[in-house]
Amino acid sequence: MYPTIKLPLLSAAALAFAAYSLSAVQVEEGLDKFLGKIEESVPGKFSINYRIRYEETNDDGGVSHRIRYGYTTDNYNGFTANLEGETVDGIEDGFNGLDVDGEGTGLNQIWGAFEDTDLGSVKVGRQIYTLDDQRFIGHVGWRQNIQTFDAMTVSVTAVENLVVRGFYLDEVNRINGSQIGIDAFGINTAYAFGKPLKLVGFYYDLDDTELQARWDSETIGFRASGEFGFEDLTVIYSLSVTGQDSVLGQNGDYFSAETSSSFAGVKLGLGYDVLEQGFRTPLATVHKFQGFADVFVPQSITGTGNGVEDLYVYAGYNIPVGNGIAAKVIYHSFDPETGAGEFGDEINFVAVYEANKYINMIAKYADYQADGAGSGGFGGADKEVFTFELNFNY
Repeated sequence: MYPTIKLPLLSAAALAFAAYSLSAVQVEEGLDKFLGKIEESVPGKFSINYRIRYEETNDDGGVSHRIRYGYTTDNYNGFTANLEGETVDGIEDGFNGLDVDGEGTGLNQIWGAFEDTDLGSVKVGRQIYTLDDQRFIGHVGWRQNIQTFDAMTVSVTAVENLVVRGFYLDEVNRINGSQIGIDAFGINTAYAFGKPLKLVGFYYDLDDTELQARWDSETIGFRASGEFGFEDLTVIYSLSVTGQDSVLGQNGDYFSAETSSSFAGVKLGLGYDVLEQGFRTPLATVHKFQGFADVFVPQSITGTGNGVEDLYVYAGYNIPVGNGIAAKVIYHSFDPETGAGEFGDEINFVAVYEANKYINMIAKYADYQADGAGSGGFGGADKEVFTFELNFNY
């Protein structure tokens, strides 16, 4: 199946998992005491996130690590501020198999914020910012170098169950280390009718980018989500319908529907995701959608190609080992939205183990098999990706 992943690598991963499982309680207790003393003596909150990852795609791979370090002030009459740096570097074979993340040290976040618990909040500066399921505005947290925005963001919560969010983006700091000027604004309005229904309406305008208008567009859409139950059965659902006008004349629509339920400890889900030709989501966390192998990322970002139809099913189960291993397997069937033929099929697998509140491990595997409809160069080649990472968060 995957010839370049050697048995010693998997054995090392298993040994690491066993070691952390056995020492998880002792590690957590020791860190609680050490970090507790720091918190008592220093005002505000220091944060640190360290991730080391092995990543392999087809016959290329490597090891990289990322450390993110920051400080957030205490709340002074509603005012807070944050300063955060980030360093990304390769350890083996130069970097990672995808050669996506930008190496080096940079300023990840620097912002000031004011919050009134009755009215809402405003934040100005370089910041991590996401909306809804991150299909349109996201942080791409899966990559080593996270996406941030130079922005002003506002949240109004004066009316019960109603949240109105607005933003203005001046620059996007991409995962490859590039910085792209942009003139973008949007509004996102959400009203919760209780657990059965949360309804969101949004409008996003991307303009004057430094990419010769490849991103420029107006997007308007609606999203509904919620859950309801029948005795011991709970059903979770989401539905998105979106239209987009592009200055390049390539207008398109987006549709997404997903439902899931759990039975006997197994979570089963079904979804259908359609990105029409010309529709683009350049500021999204694209890795969350259309398969972990990221075969269709160029179509999602630029709107080029024939669009993508993604029909997928998944099953999740919490394996009763240690604190429990959250495992999930997903099957995707991809077709062009415009034109004949099939793109291909993909199997995804992800497993997450929380050793304690500070340490977790994540393994991911994707196997995309092309069926030949590689129009525009997308979806026309087999691709396999494997990652194993260790995270420390404080």
